[in-house]
Amino acid sequence: MKMPRVICIIVTFNREHLLQQTLDAVLNQTFPLQNIIVIDNNSFDNTRSLVSKLSENNPKIEYHNTGANIGGAGGFHRGFAIASKYKYDYLWLMDDDLKPEIECLYNLISSATEHGIYQPIRINVDGSCAELSPVVYDLKNPFFMNPKRLSVINLYKRMNNAVYSPFDIHGVPFEGPLISRDVIQCIGYPNPNFFIFYDDLDYSLRARKAGFEIKCIPSARAVRLLKNNQRSDLTSWKGYFMFRNLFYIHRTYGENIFVRLKPFLLVLGYLVFLIFRFKFNQVPTILSAFKDSRKLDNSELHKP
Repeated sequence: MKMPRVICIIVTFNREHLLQQTLDAVLNQTFPLQNIIVIDNNSFDNTRSLVSKLSENNPKIEYHNTGANIGGAGGFHRGFAIASKYKYDYLWLMDDDLKPEIECLYNLISSATEHGIYQPIRINVDGSCAELSPVVYDLKNPFFMNPKRLSVINLYKRMNNAVYSPFDIHGVPFEGPLISRDVIQCIGYPNPNFFIFYDDLDYSLRARKAGFEIKCIPSARAVRLLKNNQRSDLTSWKGYFMFRNLFYIHRTYGENIFVRLKPFLLVLGYLVFLIFRFKFNQVPTILSAFKDSRKLDNSELHKP
């Protein structure tokens, strides 16, 4: 039986100090990689020098600068396109703040088939569970404000961390998933128009709709080097993309008319919240997000 060929795609932007740890961890995997493709969203730190120096001693490493900050979605789309020039069995996606444990890829491969997506368990630096992937993402019930009804971290708390066998999930982040070639040939590349947020969920929903399995592999672990704090993102420039992309998910994948119309209620509720908090400066952002969610229109107005 031939050994599966795996290409790792790492998207980075101005995180040289974290990227070094990610690359070290990827290079030291017990399961050998065919290639490592680093997609740099035009960083202005020493990312280019770091990767160029490593590639001198390791021809598996490729550096590609996008020439602009096209976001995580655009970066992974570019990485998929570059990987297409090679023969491979799986793509292993990596953000620049993820440090997979030494046997992470081996354990993913051991559980994978040729027809699915396989996600490791992400943990925080302090050892706590950081895996927020949805076990249940409900786009049927319009009364759920948050479609994510159960996440991996919630499941672990319910089971007192006693989850050992692979289990089905409804979505993955683009932080550590192993994606089979069959999936990519069937549903294509990530949608670059998301820029950030929900591009990974969109890809997962497309894969599930096409009949592919998505599983979490508890034996495969990776350390998240930065703490996830999406609540603060709502009030930053990222808030526009978070709302716009969430509205798009509802409009596109809602399983009935009520879910597809839910963005109207979400906008109304958030506008009332902003008015009562006297945060009138955020009103244009939420309205623009709602309007642009129809086609994921992108402009430079909301980008950093």
